[in-house]
Amino acid sequence: MQKLLQNKKIVKYIVTLQEAYSAVIPYFLLLSFFILLRFLIEQFNISVPAISLESLKHTITLMQRGAPLIITVSISYFLAIRLKVCEIIAITLSLATLFTIIYLKTLSVPIEIPPNFSPLALINPIISTFFLYLLYPYFTLNLPESDENKHVYRFFNYLFVFVVSYLTTIFLYIIADIIINTLYQYIVHLKLNIPNFILYLLRDLTIQIYWFFGIHGSRTVNAIFGKDILSEYIVDHLTYGDFNRLFVVIGGAGVGIALLISMLLYIKDKSYRIITKISVPFVIFNINTLLIYALVVFNRFLLIPFIFLPILNILVAYGAIKLFNISFNDQTLVWMTPVFVDGYIKTGGDIKIWLLQAFLITMDTMVYIYFVKKYQKAKDLENKADILKKNLEIEKEIRSKMYVKAYTAQKEIIEADAKLGKILENLTKNNLYVYYQPKITLHNLTCNKFEALLRYEQNGKIIGPIFLDAVEKAGLAPIIDIWVAKRVKKDMDLWEKEGFHPQISINLHPDTITSNDSINKIIEILKGKDIIFEIIERSFLKGSNALQNLNRLQKEGFSIAIDDFGTGYSSLQTLVKLNVEELKFDKSIIDIIETQKGEIICKNITTICHNIGSKVVAEGVERENQVKILKSIDIDFIQGFYYSKALPFNEIIPFVKEFEKSAQKEIQTATI
Repeated sequence: MQKLLQNKKIVKYIVTLQEAYSAVIPYFLLLSFFILLRFLIEQFNISVPAISLESLKHTITLMQRGAPLIITVSISYFLAIRLKVCEIIAITLSLATLFTIIYLKTLSVPIEIPPNFSPLALINPIISTFFLYLLYPYFTLNLPESDENKHVYRFFNYLFVFVVSYLTTIFLYIIADIIINTLYQYIVHLKLNIPNFILYLLRDLTIQIYWFFGIHGSRTVNAIFGKDILSEYIVDHLTYGDFNRLFVVIGGAGVGIALLISMLLYIKDKSYRIITKISVPFVIFNINTLLIYALVVFNRFLLIPFIFLPILNILVAYGAIKLFNISFNDQTLVWMTPVFVDGYIKTGGDIKIWLLQAFLITMDTMVYIYFVKKYQKAKDLENKADILKKNLEIEKEIRSKMYVKAYTAQKEIIEADAKLGKILENLTKNNLYVYYQPKITLHNLTCNKFEALLRYEQNGKIIGPIFLDAVEKAGLAPIIDIWVAKRVKKDMDLWEKEGFHPQISINLHPDTITSNDSINKIIEILKGKDIIFEIIERSFLKGSNALQNLNRLQKEGFSIAIDDFGTGYSSLQTLVKLNVEELKFDKSIIDIIETQKGEIICKNITTICHNIGSKVVAEGVERENQVKILKSIDIDFIQGFYYSKALPFNEIIPFVKEFEKSAQKEIQTATI
């Protein structure tokens, strides 16, 4: 399951589901408050003006039964945003299919969501919304949405899409129901004689798994499998139900009190700390619904402890009871009774029960701390992304990409650079610069092309971007690329006012190329500008999405160049896959061009490029002899210190004017 929750193809949808569950947190906070209030009124005979115990019970029941409906609406809404389909249509479809499925199964009009249908609150909106997305291209009416009636036309476009998606979802459910019933009947006929203790372990494991996916575990399992086992005795005078309350649901599902303590100790995220503190009074009374929906649901970092610590508690507690001969009375526990108080009630104050509960809480907290620390490191990536976007004044268009990167972060990434936080705090739009290195057209010695290069001011000196490695490992490269695009656009606008219209090369990181959000933003920023994007060949190893986005850039009028050709992974196959405007020899190739083999290699590759219509650039040119050889093999452009280092914006036009003067003299001298 860990690998499943790290798969980047589905992680973006997991993040969407987390957003959906986060949106319903206020609902569950209110529900938790009502449950706690009811317990206090019942136990301490508290009188609350204008609130009767019966009305409070009915309100709680209604809210509990309506919770799956709220979740369905939220998931439909956020998934529709992710898939770029109409939100209200997606919500309506999810509700229509949900009510139909419940009716088909119960043959009664669904005025509430039965507990055994709770999993549908998660599964149904996902399936129905995906069908809406997949079937839209085939069944839309394609009415124009460009005039004042575009919203009406948009809904009309979904008429047949809605109907077909509805029927497809219902058909899929019927097929799945037949298969599940067949399997269930087969298992029932096996008449497996499974001991109660094993059934109890499996039951608790199922509850935890349901909770992890945002489904009320105990209510769902009780509705599907019943709760007869909870009244059976695990040891003398102690039922499975009371055993569960004493040693498993300490602070709520997943040993909520241990999760709470570990979060209070080690989580640094401000919003999560607030939620954790709000949860304290509820967790004391074993209500941790708020904590689960805010922190646990679909959180791969907490998957292992949340699901398996309750199982560990069962085994340890059962062994300790047998080993230390702990005895119990016939008192029945209320599930909201706080830890240690329940132990006192059930044993009459036996210190051994308190020591056992304290040991379990300590053990569980230590385990949770390990995983919470890992989670905090991943959260740091999100925080650092926010810092960088704020400092560079980048909007939130690429927010989801950063969350996905943080969610899938491996140890080597989230621990890559301990100084990253300090770097990003100091990295602002005021100490980042774009310099431009001239690309000289070799056959006529003109200069109208430049490569945009990032520069950083440190202690009053302008240096190269020494921070890039740490930023890239943290998955924040798209933010930098978008900032560069905005800076280049601003500079080009100023140049155009002076009648200067250069072509600018911009480097794109592989993470940027695979991010649809980032590419959309870059296209929006630079649309209409004479831009050539330089990419490295390993970008193609990122999957088909990279190639699709590069093709999009070309359709928008931008050109593509292959950068650093000759280093690491280099293949002429790239020239076949993509319509490449330029191929740029890396400096390591230029450094050997003065050898016979080096010259032959460069000459043959240049010939191939020219034959397929691509230009060739030599970068890192520093010596006159290199220039002579490059001229002889018909290289198109030269870039390097031989002609110029990278220059700031205000020096570009003066450089061009001065270069053209000296170039004309050189040409005239050569002619004479």
